[in-house]
Amino acid sequence: MIVNSSFMFIHLHKSAGTFFNHFMVKFFPDSILVGYHFPKRMAPAECSHLPALGLVRNPWDFYVSWYSFQMQKQHSNPLFMVVSKDKTLGFKDTMERLLSLCDDQHLLNEVTQRLPDHFTASGFNVPSSVVASIYGSKLGLYGFLYRWMFDATSSAPFIVKQEALIPGLVSFFQGIQVPIGDDMLGYLTQHAPVNTSSHKHYASYYDDQIAEKVLLADQTIINVHDYRFENNGS
Repeated sequence: MIVNSSFMFIHLHKSAGTFFNHFMVKFFPDSILVGYHFPKRMAPAECSHLPALGLVRNPWDFYVSWYSFQMQKQHSNPLFMVVSKDKTLGFKDTMERLLSLCDDQHLLNEVTQRLPDHFTASGFNVPSSVVASIYGSKLGLYGFLYRWMFDATSSAPFIVKQEALIPGLVSFFQGIQVPIGDDMLGYLTQHAPVNTSSHKHYASYYDDQIAEKVLLADQTIINVHDYRFENNGS
């Protein structure tokens, strides 16, 4: 979570947040980090009046990006190591296990036993006790993180789709009456997202069964933000 005098940014894991953090530091010099991947409910009281912004991406794309990123890391996070059986499983088998966390208590216990029970400064930074609450939720990992990060007792964040970043951000800044200049637009247009992984178009990783499981597990994100499974990048 980064805050400044105009708004706060809630950083949802693997959703262009690192890129936007850099943007905030460059163009809003009073921006400060108040917590690594902190959810909106943990905003400091003195910041609670600020409008909040979040970014989201296509869930099918998220899982491919997450899998590829973790596979390429030297030290992958414990959740990934459990569901991928220490990087021995391919994407589809890893997804089968990941999407079963909400109803497989034994597998979930294995995950939570390897996660820290406190907030840290790496990974998606969700304590084991919170991750344990995915059981019975019928949610996929992305849907669970989306709910954890953005649900709040106060006003909900303004959510911008990663795939429509510039018009979404323009709309947000206009709504909070913050001018967005050509220098900001130029930066957003010219600078590629950071902290990325190398992979093909996400559709090539799925079969019909796994794609349908993501549809069911993350249907809130898919319905609210009007996402579709795009074959061959269409």
